[in-house]
Amino acid sequence: MTTLTRIRTVSPILGYGVRLPVSSCRPAAFSDHMRGMNATPAPQHLPAAHPVAAPGPAGPPPHALGNQGLRLLAIVIDLAIVSVALSLVSAVVGLVVTFGHPTDNSPFYLPLLLALAALFLYSPLLTARCGGTPGKLLCGLHVVRLADARNLSYGAALGRHLAHLGMWLVPLISLLDAVSCLWDRPFRQCLHDKTVGSVVVRRSMRPAPFTSRAGS
Repeated sequence: MTTLTRIRTVSPILGYGVRLPVSSCRPAAFSDHMRGMNATPAPQHLPAAHPVAAPGPAGPPPHALGNQGLRLLAIVIDLAIVSVALSLVSAVVGLVVTFGHPTDNSPFYLPLLLALAALFLYSPLLTARCGGTPGKLLCGLHVVRLADARNLSYGAALGRHLAHLGMWLVPLISLLDAVSCLWDRPFRQCLHDKTVGSVVVRRSMRPAPFTSRAGS
């Protein structure tokens, strides 16, 4: 059934304001076009975003960090080992000088050479190769890099050791260095740890080494 409507038109023959019947039935193409305009647009498939790399570990968890008391005990053990070694060498030198009657002062250089070896080899070399001095290893501690949980290089281990010795030469700073790990958060680092970016962890809970992020 067709309904008729009227529209106004301007005609030179019929005059202004004449209403002409116009069928309300629209062509199918026109109806489809209007239906398409009113229809809800179909969802577009957006391209998948590039995956964002997960952040690397921010450091060892608190339960894996080395105990402050064990760190102090490790230092005492290392000092005892070095002191006993120097005492034994000095005693041997004294025996040689007393009963050997050396013609020069060469025996006196032996304690000096041992002291230099202890300075550049004992702590730096063992820390780089084994993760710690005998005192730390006996206490179940391990020195690693904070950035990736790997062993320190020899250069970093030497820098850490020299920073430690240098701070010991200044009374107030040596005390501050020794106790700073008591309140340092979140990694309980002493000042000489911060100089090279190292952290002391429990050997049994040492984090697995990982590759550090670029720029970290």
